[in-house]
Amino acid sequence: MRLLGLMPEQLTVRFTIELQKKSVVHGFPAGAGLNLGAGGHFSGGGYGYMMRKYGLSVDNIIDARIVDANSKILDRKSMGEDVFWAIRGGGGASFGVILSWKINLVKVPRKVTVVRINKTVEQGATDIVYRW
Repeated sequence: MRLLGLMPEQLTVRFTIELQKKSVVHGFPAGAGLNLGAGGHFSGGGYGYMMRKYGLSVDNIIDARIVDANSKILDRKSMGEDVFWAIRGGGGASFGVILSWKINLVKVPRKVTVVRINKTVEQGATDIVYRW
C-alpha cells in the first residue's frame, strides 16, 4: 500500500480529487462534510461514508508530526501512543500544532455507491439509524 503525507491545511475534498486522478482503486475513508479540512476531520475522529467497511479515517492514520508546547517536532514514536491516540479524536490543537499526517490508503471497488437519506426525527430518522 502506498503512503501519502497530507498537510492539515489541504481540504479533504482536494485530497480526494488528487487521489482520484492517480488511482481509481485506492481511496481513503474520509469525511462526509465537504467544508471541513483534513486536519479538522482527523482530529475530530474521522467519521465518513466508508467507515462501515474500512473503519474511521483515524484508524488509517499511521503517523503524524506535531510541534509540542516546548517547540519540539515529534512523530508517533517520540510523542507516544497516548498523544497519538488523542490527536486522532481528542481535538488535535489541545496537544500541539499538527504539521502533517501519514495515512494508509485502502483498496476500493472501481464504482462506489453512496445513499443519502434526509429524514427528520418526526419522519423516523432515529429508526433508520438504529436499523443501520
